[in-house]
Amino acid sequence: MPESSDFMARVRAAASDGGRLSPGSMASWEVFPFEREGLRVRPLEEYVVPEPDRRKAPEDCKSCSALGREDLVLHRGDRLGVIRPGGCNLVFVANIVSLSHEMLDDLDDDGHVELGRLVGRTYAAMKALDGVGNVHVNKWENGTGHLSVTLLARPEGVLQLRGSNLAAWADMLPPTPADELAARADLVRHALTRAG
Repeated sequence: MPESSDFMARVRAAASDGGRLSPGSMASWEVFPFEREGLRVRPLEEYVVPEPDRRKAPEDCKSCSALGREDLVLHRGDRLGVIRPGGCNLVFVANIVSLSHEMLDDLDDDGHVELGRLVGRTYAAMKALDGVGNVHVNKWENGTGHLSVTLLARPEGVLQLRGSNLAAWADMLPPTPADELAARADLVRHALTRAG
């Protein structure tokens, strides 16, 4: 097997004198949320190996806290659950999380089956909501020690929010009214209960 090249050496070779990379082709996409002119890429920092443990104690864990609030829990399975944030700036957001402090690496085949089933069912439940154009599925471990697969509902017809920049757009949008989110949560919860 060939030795892998040094990632940071390749980055440094491609960077400008100031240690910055070009913004890349994404900055020219029609759905990119920022204007390319004046956009600067941060210099890449040095390796941090071993990586620090980002897990939080259960009492400081947002996922554990959400799992303790029935208004935020949409579904509980054997090892995984579906929760929603207390607020969001999109049509709807849900997270498939492990019920205990387990990461994706910790799941066995049964856990993988449960995860796949929940991704499909949660996607379908969110896609069926009025005003949803698409649902984006992402795995970003949130640093709490829980597996976290995030599903983001893009508003129907708002094509500028398509694609991988939806999360960046979501951070800039105004909050969705709490009563709308609660009503949608009831619909998703009901759909997940029916699905089994």
